[in-house]
Amino acid sequence: MTEAQTRRKDRESDRPREHEPIRILVLDDEESIRWVIEKTLGDAHYALYFAESTEDAVRLMEHQPIDLALVDLHLPGDDGWSFLQRQQARFPNLLVTIITGQSTMQNAVRAMKLGAFDYLIKPFDIDEIESLVERAAQSIRATRRYPEQKPADAKAAAGLEAGGPEEPIIGKSRSVREVYKAIGRVAESDLTVLILGESGTGKELVARAIHHHSRRDGRPFVAVNCAAIPRDLLESELFGHERGAFTGALERKIGKIELARGGTLFLDEIGDLPLELQAKLLRVLQELEFQRVGGTETIRVSARMLAATNVSLQERVAQGAFREDLYYRIGGFSIVCDPLRDRREDIPLLIEHFLRKGARELGLPPRNLAPEAIRALQDYAWPGNVRELENVVKSLMITAPSALIGAGDLPRNISGTGDSGDPGRSFEQAVLRMWGPTIQEYCHHGKSDLLRGVQAHLERPLIRQVLMQTGWNQVKTAQILGINRNTLRAKMHALAIRVPGSRRRAREAGPAPGPSAHDR
Repeated sequence: MTEAQTRRKDRESDRPREHEPIRILVLDDEESIRWVIEKTLGDAHYALYFAESTEDAVRLMEHQPIDLALVDLHLPGDDGWSFLQRQQARFPNLLVTIITGQSTMQNAVRAMKLGAFDYLIKPFDIDEIESLVERAAQSIRATRRYPEQKPADAKAAAGLEAGGPEEPIIGKSRSVREVYKAIGRVAESDLTVLILGESGTGKELVARAIHHHSRRDGRPFVAVNCAAIPRDLLESELFGHERGAFTGALERKIGKIELARGGTLFLDEIGDLPLELQAKLLRVLQELEFQRVGGTETIRVSARMLAATNVSLQERVAQGAFREDLYYRIGGFSIVCDPLRDRREDIPLLIEHFLRKGARELGLPPRNLAPEAIRALQDYAWPGNVRELENVVKSLMITAPSALIGAGDLPRNISGTGDSGDPGRSFEQAVLRMWGPTIQEYCHHGKSDLLRGVQAHLERPLIRQVLMQTGWNQVKTAQILGINRNTLRAKMHALAIRVPGSRRRAREAGPAPGPSAHDR
């Protein structure tokens, strides 16, 4: 081989191999999980490898480079935590997704703090794992394309202590799991975080969780509700004042920002902060210093700031009621707390939590809710969100005549017992419970196109249910829905409804000239 040929071969070997198959390791001792992932991803141009223990996985990785590892937490020998920490230290480009049947806030936060790519709960939806792997593949291809851009090493964070404080955020829904992961990603930094959500969705609980999992845990957590303090007292409450600064200022007062020294300051309902104080707060965030009201001493700020709002700050900016520069300063990283009506699957878990909490706080014997009562609570729209649910559960514990709380013990506005026997009226009440807050929002803010939005919301679950009832027979489903098959397939594509087992082959093959295997 000539010298020119050698140089050309070296250049070719140095080129990014972005188009090579993504190499995926599935580390799980459950055969059913390995089988499902193999059937889901086996025809998608991925290179799949399987291991039942961390020892098997380590031996495999000695000879075979891996791009993405899907790792169960509970394994023979070393657990998934050990694998995540050791292998990411050895292979900085390795993406690890934790798979577990135990959806807890502690696990999710710990996974993200240790540098996991994502956190998946068993039993997982096939579409969910496809989406996760595709996101990972995009990141892997980008790393191959630009190998000089090395990712930061995984954080060598210590494990969260067992038996720590009781979990404040309850739920296993996807939106709650996203909140867990966001807390894990941002907790150890000093980044300002904006927490969004309606009243009663638990925004302060999220702020407290960020503080608890940060390096500032053990230092003060100071919360200020900007909407609850009179406007003329808010500046003094935040920044403090010197003696004689104004009538009634008989002695020096230390403000909340100063009291949070070394810890975390949480500004709830920051959208209600007056404009003149917004300018002063912006200076605090940018210069990390302030002066007390009536004072000349410059005080350095050492607190991390978290903020929350139940209104759209973008709309407030457009109205001239909120500073645009402050919005961009606090809104760089946001966490969304979904309303309870959008995560109804969490309601039984919340009920169980509030029953235990209520028994402890109220000194009452344990109580339980009958299944029909739980279903009624799940059907209710909960305009007051989690806070309203907690108050209802505690009230039921006091007023219900027996240890088993039935549907008849529920308030009439929740159980619907005040309705007439008219089925149409009952259906109207059900629609009101589900869509009442949305209707109010559209009416209050002058929004339009509500009907189309409702139709779009209902169309996907309706089509999926009919498909499942017909065994995914598209011809029969189209007949039942009163549309032709081409329209059904177009809707399935637009709504991301995928046929189990042959989704990728169907997408790659395109429309078939005759009935598919699912239609025969």
